Amino acid sequence: MKRVLPLLILIVSFIAGYRIISIWQGVHLYQKDITKERLLKATRLTSFNPDPYYRLGILYQWDIRNLDLKQSLHYFEQAIERNPIEQEYWLNAARSFQRTGKDGPFRHALENAVRVYPTSFQGRWVAGNLLLQQGDLEGAIPQFSYILSNHPDRSLMVYNVWMNVARSPEFILERLVPRDSASLRRFLAYLYQLGDKVTAKKTWEKKMALGERMNRDEALHHIDFLVSQGELHEAFRVWKKRLQEENLPVLYGGNLVTNSGFEKEEVLGGGFDWKIQTVPGALISFDRSVAFEGKGSLKIVFNGKENVDFQHVSQVVALKPNTDYLLTAYVKTKGVTTKSGVKIEISGVGVPFHAGSESLIGDNGWKELVVPFHTPPQSQGGVVRLRREPTEKFDRFISGLVWVDNFRLTEKK
Repeated sequence: MKRVLPLLILIVSFIAGYRIISIWQGVHLYQKDITKERLLKATRLTSFNPDPYYRLGILYQWDIRNLDLKQSLHYFEQAIERNPIEQEYWLNAARSFQRTGKDGPFRHALENAVRVYPTSFQGRWVAGNLLLQQGDLEGAIPQFSYILSNHPDRSLMVYNVWMNVARSPEFILERLVPRDSASLRRFLAYLYQLGDKVTAKKTWEKKMALGERMNRDEALHHIDFLVSQGELHEAFRVWKKRLQEENLPVLYGGNLVTNSGFEKEEVLGGGFDWKIQTVPGALISFDRSVAFEGKGSLKIVFNGKENVDFQHVSQVVALKPNTDYLLTAYVKTKGVTTKSGVKIEISGVGVPFHAGSESLIGDNGWKELVVPFHTPPQSQGGVVRLRREPTEKFDRFISGLVWVDNFRLTEKK
């Protein structure tokens, strides 16, 4: 402590003394209205300090009234001589060398800028952009790849720059994106926003080639993206692989509906499983006391307070084009009001088509609803739904209980 105290006093005295001398000389290095004269005075006053030399370099580099790249480089070199490990000095020297067309010194300055602070985002970003301005794509690639690996929060900036340069997401994938799961996942998210299904499929395959177990949420996101792009066959391939990894049963008996009897209460909520959503006026739950077959069924309670547009129990299914299918389900109702009851239906994804069953109202024991349909050419799939359409009739607020069980979707032979 006795040794530290004199050192602390010396530092404080130096700072105070410097401030007094600066004010007396009319120079303060960090005042806003810095002029060339003030900076030159500062170099004479504190010749060991690199900062005024650096600021003079900036002044001669950018100030239109004092623009002189030769002088700029002179002062940057003076600043570097006094502090060779300050990255900003090397980066701005590189800018001046670039503007004067001195390629060798330009590259040397960039290399030193990265070398003195290799983990800096700023250094890599500026170096990469300056190399791109030189037309040196090969030289720029390692700088941007480093950012993708070590500064993942700046990934979008890198993608946007290279989309302007190469105009090819595939180029970014093949040349820039590091081969690790996190980097590929971030690039996938970018491709989903672009709607680039071709590169997204390639990126997914590269991610799978790493040999890691698929994350469930990532897999569902990828499957839903493929479905949204009309790539149902590819989506279904990924889906089946996901089911195998989770040791879940793949579709059996020719039935294309997953969890067709609602035996499994944990639904994935995406992919080719049930999507069960909340809706005002209806309560959806699993009922283990009522079933047509198996352990239970899905129950919907309409509270009589809403003209419900019900389409909140649905599942995407993969289908063949130009093929005959049969969709069936068993539905039971109790006290269902209004003229618009509950039915099952299927509608096309991508290539449109639609088919539905009769609707049930009032009281019904277990009744099989049947929907035969034929898929159009180029069809890849559709969406199976439990449906109740809103009505403009006076008696439009639906109430009552509905149970549904044992969905089946099979190809007609």
